[in-house]
Order: sequence, then C-alpha cells, then structure tokens
Amino acid sequence: MLYRGFSQAELEREYSPSSMIGGDLTPYLASYQTLSAQARAELPVQANLAYGDTPAQVLDFFPAKGAGAPLHVFIHGGYWQDLSQRESAMMAPALIEAEQSFATLNYTLAPDARLDQMVNECRDALLWLASQAEALGFDPTRITLSGHSAGAHLASMVMATSAGALARAGLRVRDVLLISGVYDLEPISLTSVNDPLHLTPVEVNDLSPIRNLPPPGPRYHVSVGERDTGEFIRQSRDYAERLRKAGHSVSFALKHGMHHFDIILHSGTLLPDTQ
Repeated sequence: MLYRGFSQAELEREYSPSSMIGGDLTPYLASYQTLSAQARAELPVQANLAYGDTPAQVLDFFPAKGAGAPLHVFIHGGYWQDLSQRESAMMAPALIEAEQSFATLNYTLAPDARLDQMVNECRDALLWLASQAEALGFDPTRITLSGHSAGAHLASMVMATSAGALARAGLRVRDVLLISGVYDLEPISLTSVNDPLHLTPVEVNDLSPIRNLPPPGPRYHVSVGERDTGEFIRQSRDYAERLRKAGHSVSFALKHGMHHFDIILHSGTLLPDTQ
C-alpha cells in the first residue's frame, strides 16, 4: 500500500476533489468567473496593484465604504497551478457589506515557481499591503487572512514562517480562515498533483503546515466541506487538532452539504463570526 493503506488509484481519487462532484469543475469555475466579474462591475476596485516586479505579483483591492475598516486578505486555490485573483473576487460583496475591505492575491504558479517562492510571494503581498495601509484606507491592526485549498496551505505557511515579519511591519492578523486546505504534503508528493510541483523530501518536510506550526496569536478557523474527500476532511481535522494541542485558539467546522468547490460560494465561510 502506498500511503495510509491507499492504493495509487485510491490516493489519486482522495486528492482529486472533483471526484466528489462527478469530475466536472466547469460549472464552478464558470461561477467563480461570473460572480467575480459582477463584483468588479458593481464595486469600486483597484485592480492589478503590483506588490512585486513580475506580472504575476499583483493583487486586487476592494475598499470598504468607510475609512479605517478591517482588511480581509484571500489567497486562491487551484492546486498551486491554476486560477488567479481574477476568479477570486466573488466574496467581495459579502465582505464589503460586513464593513471590511478586501484584497485577493495573485502569485506565480507551478511549474514556473516552487512552493517556497509562492509562500514568499504571499508574504511579500501582505508586507506591501502593510506599507500601503494609510493610502488604501484600512486598519492594519485588524487583518483577517484566508485561503482556500492550496491557498489555505499558503496562508498556513505564511503564518508559520513570517508572522514576526508581518507584526514588525505593523500588521496584526487577528483571524486566519483555512478552507478545505492541504496541510501535509506527503500524500501530494505521491500523486499526479506533484507532476508540476516536483516536491522534494526536504520540501515536503519544510513546507507542510502540520509539521511547521505558527507562533501563537490569531484565532484559527479551519473548515472543510462535508462532501469533500475523506482525506481533505482528515487533514483539516488533524491540523485543527494539532493547533489546539499547541495552545492556539482554533475552531473546526464541517460545512453541512458543501463540497470542495462550492464552499467558497457561501458568504458565511469567509466570515468567522458565522462559523
């Protein structure tokens, strides 16, 4: 057996979230695109703000209606090799309605970047936001960081590796929302997901959130869809429990009736007070 008693075919299925919805992602990707385009058309937005030197190092910023609002920063998923900030604005209306500003990050995808570069780019985006807090009009001491799927992995690793740098820059991350994430890279390295990633054993160890816990501070909200695969549910439970045992404030939510792709279409997923 390859991993935890799974055969190769079983492991591939467990780490293919689309296996729970018949294999066709098209309707959900279309919803992301349509709803994100609608949000851009209806809300003020500063698009493609450069936080670095390459075309991929950009973010989109949706200001709250009033100055000095908290900021919610979202890191998109796509198994580190797909999607962008352009398809990740659909939650902006609910967050603006909740009197938060909203930023959605882009980062360089595999195979053009390795995972540690992606983590560093997300950190750099947050540091850039810290430097622009006054100009953009948000309160840097009230930050929520969220991520979905691969984005939850990146958010976890940013907190594990760069919490001190963010604090020194004046950002206070109060809540971290981790949605249907990957927290142990070992099984990923054994599936076809690894083909563009080329994970090494050192990277599996050094870039797995479950092996690299963050320092204490924020409240962690770990959620996963009830209709996600068993392995995604297990990883989420295991990471939440590891955080709890390390003394973090953490909640775990199994989202009733939701799966890997529609969980971020529900506004309550991105608002921690509703979890």
